[in-house]
Parts: sequence; structure tokens; C-alpha cells
Amino acid sequence: MNPKFSLITITLNAQEKLPRCISSILGQTRLPDEYLFIDGGSQDDTIKIIEEAIPQFKAKGVNARLLRQVHQEGHAGIPEAWNQGITQTTGDIIALVNSDDFYMPKTIETVVMAFSENANLELLSSPINMVSAEGTYLYSLYPHCLCMSEIKMPVPHPGTFASTTLYKRIGLYNENYTISADYDFIWRCRNAKANTLYLEKTLVNMEAGGMANSSREQARKETLAIALKYSRIPLLARIAYLLRKITGR
Repeated sequence: MNPKFSLITITLNAQEKLPRCISSILGQTRLPDEYLFIDGGSQDDTIKIIEEAIPQFKAKGVNARLLRQVHQEGHAGIPEAWNQGITQTTGDIIALVNSDDFYMPKTIETVVMAFSENANLELLSSPINMVSAEGTYLYSLYPHCLCMSEIKMPVPHPGTFASTTLYKRIGLYNENYTISADYDFIWRCRNAKANTLYLEKTLVNMEAGGMANSSREQARKETLAIALKYSRIPLLARIAYLLRKITGR
């Protein structure tokens, strides 16, 4: 089995970080079969950067293309863009790499090999490095059992890769959540008993900051609402919320 690997990057005024992301993909030992850029209406040089990169990918046999995000009133922009990309992919494995994230060497090769060796694998999660704006290593985040979703996001989403069959089985990202759609998705993975593999090898670098850190109160409220929706022990969700609020997380 040689599964087809589809990669999605959503962008919005990402000219500063996108070249680093693209370079990390072009430098992979195993390139994606398909690479979709979903742009949310950039006003800087993001589109120019993507249009210059697409021929480089196509020269290497990658089906790369740019899609313009279709905005719907009342739908959160990030999960909306993810979903529009996912519905346009044709691969067996779908990866979401944000424009300010970048891959370690051999990331795609490692992921494809894992899915090739595990025929029923639906979800793969690896550690990620948190880095500064300059790309300097800060600390690492590690995946834990999905059962930990009762009290926190158990896996680092940028280091998580899903099969197309999993999306078909449990659905796409919930576009009601501006920040925590990934947490909602992981809860559904847990409840659906997704066949999950946890790797020890770090595959992705993620720049510290982002929307969750700049809008912590909204993130806390969304994660509480999600946990209360799915948890069989609501008290745990409320305690976790209070602890996050007290510690400023």
C-alpha cells in the first residue's frame, strides 16, 4: 500500500512566514501528492508567493493549486478554510500545516510509512517543537491518550494526521468554533474510537503565539462548552476550566 498524501495550508496575509513553510515542504524526502493552498483574502504578497511556489511543486510532480476561501456568514474562518480544503482533496492521508508552521526533514515520509504499515490506522499524532518567531526552539509538546480530552487537548493538532476515511466517518471541523474546532474534532475521534498511533519522533515545528494564546478567554469558553457537550463527567470539565483560568492558560 502506498497511500496518497494530501497537504493543506490555509493563509491570510502570511507573507512573512509562508516561505519558510513552503521551503520545508519542498525539502521533504517524500513530497506530498497534492498540495492545496486555501487563501482567506490576503492583501499582502501571500498570493504572489503561492503562485511562484506552485510551478516548483508541479515540476516535482505535486498537484499544487490555489483556492480562494468562500466565506459564509456565521462560520468561523479557520475551520471553514480547513473544511473547504478537505472537501477538495483526493488523498488517503490529509495533513494541515499552517503558514507559520514548518516540517522537520522526513516528516511526510515518516507519516506515509506509518499509514502504509498500519492498514486500519485513522489518526497519527507526533510531538511538535514550539519555536520563536525567529525559529528558535522553545519547548516541545507531546501527544497523550485521547482519554485525556476530559481535561485538556490531548494531542498537538499540527502534529496530527488523519485518514480521509476518518473524516468521512466522523465529519469535518465544526465551523461554530473560532479557536477550538480542533479540540472538538479530537473529542469526536475519541468517542468514535479512532484507531490512533502515537509517535515518539517530532515531525512539526509550530510558532508560539497564535489565536488561542491571544484570545485565551474565548479559547477557555469554547473548550469548556466542547467538553461539557461530550464528557460523561461534566465536573472534570468545569474543574479543568477553572484551573486554566487561575493559571492563565
